[in-house]
Amino acid sequence: MSLRWDKIKKSIKGELSDAAATTNKYMKIGKVKLDMANSTHSLNDVFKEIGMEVYGELANHQYGDIRKNVKIKNLIEKVDQLKQSIKEEAEKIDHLKS
Repeated sequence: MSLRWDKIKKSIKGELSDAAATTNKYMKIGKVKLDMANSTHSLNDVFKEIGMEVYGELANHQYGDIRKNVKIKNLIEKVDQLKQSIKEEAEKIDHLKS
C-alpha cells in the first residue's frame, strides 16, 4: 500500500509542479502584455500631443518647416522610443510563449 501511495504522491507533485510552471509562464506573459498596453497608450498620447502642437502652429499661421520645432522633434524621438519598447515587449512575449 505504501508503494502505491508514494506513486500517487509523486504523480500529484509532478502535476502541481507543471501547473505552477505554466501559471508562472502566463503571469509573466500577462505582465509583459500589460506593459505593452501601457506603452501603446503612451504612444497614443504622444501622437495626440504632436497633433495639438501641429494644429497650434497652423492655427497661428506659422507655416514654416514643422520639423524645426524643438518640441515636435522631442516628441518624435519619444515616439521612436515607445515603438522600440513595444517591439521589444512583443519579442519578449514571443520568447515566453516558446
